[in-house]
Amino acid sequence: YIQEVIEKSVVSPYVSSLLETLLICFNDDSWPVRDAACIACGHFVLCFPEESRSSLPVLYLLFFSNLQDNIPSVRQGAAVAVTNIVKAYGGVEQEIVFSKIKEGFEKIKDQPATSEKYGALEKTPATYGVAKQLRDNDMDLHTNQTMYSCGSLAPKMGRGGGCMDHKFRKPSEPWELADGCVNLLAELSHVPSASKQVNQLIPVMANACNTKSYTHYPNFMETVCKQLPNLANGLGKRPFKMYLELFIDCIFDALDSDVVLTSSAAAQCLIELSTFLGPGIVRGRIENHNSSYITRLDSIPGLPLL
Repeated sequence: YIQEVIEKSVVSPYVSSLLETLLICFNDDSWPVRDAACIACGHFVLCFPEESRSSLPVLYLLFFSNLQDNIPSVRQGAAVAVTNIVKAYGGVEQEIVFSKIKEGFEKIKDQPATSEKYGALEKTPATYGVAKQLRDNDMDLHTNQTMYSCGSLAPKMGRGGGCMDHKFRKPSEPWELADGCVNLLAELSHVPSASKQVNQLIPVMANACNTKSYTHYPNFMETVCKQLPNLANGLGKRPFKMYLELFIDCIFDALDSDVVLTSSAAAQCLIELSTFLGPGIVRGRIENHNSSYITRLDSIPGLPLL
């Protein structure tokens, strides 16, 4: 990054113009460009907080938009960028950010079971399995559809379609914002001045894991399982142990998921938490919470020994 290899005093007069250029990049056809622009803006805010302050209203809109983007890596990049705002300013900006996280976790209860076509499931106690089965067996989703590779030139050629065309991105869903907020809370756990607010929102995050009746629940739980060890490392052993039992059921739900990436993330989560907190502590908490999970725990390859 230019601000990291050149003296700040040299770059400072051009920060406003550079930020304007990066803001334009947020509307690029390619999501990797939008992602890179978001991360770069976050670095500028951290390196030049006073020069960037006037751009905060626009940056919030763009960062929060990326935080609920359809692409997981874009949501992760936005979490890093927003964390840099908290590091740079704290105070009022910190309250804005944590308010957004709380909103994201609480609104997941409004997540439809799947698309409008399956909206009837919202009115019944549908489970993830029911929603997924109906969607997977819908022939309309898999018949006579145009195929594009991830590197498709279709967006660049203005023909429409393709997985990277920003003009045709589907609207964000509540679960995607909640997913981005999991990434963000984990990033903020490494900011000492934010530890109080992070601790307050961990139970809210755990509660969001209890909303399961939608198709992408395994995707959300994959992110939760990947970020729990990160969150634990940020908070420290003693604080995190207070919240471990809040997540035990959902981790083991993920461990038994039909989605391989989710199941693998859950297994890795238990391995990393056992390594960090101690295998005896994790095993003891799990056994105390639900002893039937122990057999499943012991079947995980690579789990640290007592």
